[in-house]
Amino acid sequence: MLKNTGSAREAVEEALRRADAPAARAVFTRRYDVDARAAAAKADASPDRPPYWGVPITIKDNVDVAGDVTCAGTKVLASGPPAARNAPVVDRLNRAGFINLGRTNMTEFAFSAIGTNPHYGTPLNPAFTDAHIAGGSSSGAAVSVALSIVPTTIGSDTGGSVRIPAALCGITGFKPTFGAITNEGVYPLSASLDSIGVLAHTVADCAAVFDVIRDQPGQARVAPSLRGVRLAVIENYVCNNLEAPVARAFDAACAALAAAGAEIVPLQLPEIDEIPELHRNGTMVMAEAYTQLKDVVTGREADCDPRIVTRILGGGKITPAAYDAIKQRRAVLQASVAERLGAFDAYLMPTVAVTAPLIAAVASPEAYLAANILILRNATVVNFLGGCAISLPCHAKGTAPVGLSVAMVGGRDDALLGLAESLARALG
Repeated sequence: MLKNTGSAREAVEEALRRADAPAARAVFTRRYDVDARAAAAKADASPDRPPYWGVPITIKDNVDVAGDVTCAGTKVLASGPPAARNAPVVDRLNRAGFINLGRTNMTEFAFSAIGTNPHYGTPLNPAFTDAHIAGGSSSGAAVSVALSIVPTTIGSDTGGSVRIPAALCGITGFKPTFGAITNEGVYPLSASLDSIGVLAHTVADCAAVFDVIRDQPGQARVAPSLRGVRLAVIENYVCNNLEAPVARAFDAACAALAAAGAEIVPLQLPEIDEIPELHRNGTMVMAEAYTQLKDVVTGREADCDPRIVTRILGGGKITPAAYDAIKQRRAVLQASVAERLGAFDAYLMPTVAVTAPLIAAVASPEAYLAANILILRNATVVNFLGGCAISLPCHAKGTAPVGLSVAMVGGRDDALLGLAESLARALG
């Protein structure tokens, strides 16, 4: 539960102590130690006690904090002007009593699921004793929670960038419906897909932060009995080429939910089989990233991660006609899937098809690209379909983290969070 039981200063000092640990290397692009201590002292001296008074939090490096440069994980933006004001999300967190410890590391421009960063270092996945990726693009965000530096953090999710690192690091990650939280003050990648999201250890904590930063108040949430709940398990596309530990953990999770009373129904979604062909000559994200970033990176290619800038500039090959065709077909597929899922309470799939690979295993451009495509595959389905989703840890203790994706059609964020509470309890 997100509650500070001591003083704000004690909570902040403990968080900063953990942030100093060797395991936290490269988690932050910038820390706000002085500001956080000052905020904690002010909080302790004030009679005002907002609901999350003195709770430490971290913010992804693509979110504006007044007076600081928003770098979005790149050196290209580092010499730019500081933000004139906080992103609304930051103001909402401040008013609720959270204390921001700093900006968390990320994939450059949030444009990869791997989580490596050649400019600010690469956060290591705490679930392993050797150097595995944490997943991206919200890599530092996930590690800041996995190491218990903070109980919760803010990330962004364009194609899985909250849920993927949550799954690979063994924590919970929530992506609300596109548009549920304003993107004002968040450095853009894709105008059609960017979403602010929340990472934490529990569903309840994700829900609590969502209620603080969402644009509109939500509906009453209930954690229902699973008896009679119908869960569709997607059998095509997202279950292709699963790594054996992922398949075992996913099957065991479905069995546990069935034992708790849920009806597990295998389901084919032929619509999602179209996604690779629809994106054969480039994705909607690539096209929108090119529009947003071409003037930022052109002439500065040598200062960028070559694996990222190549994808950004590759978006220029997507013609306006091809881009429009993708968007139009996307709308048709969204409507078709929504109708097909109407008989179910939610749909399930592995969040990521593999466990976190070694950083060395994705070092070559070819290996990086192949891993990025596979790691993104499942999570991007939800973004493409305009839905909301949460990743719950579902691996056995002592094994590599695996995430269970629970998703619904867009606009059902509160229903999803309520159901996810019940599912998390059943998973133990």
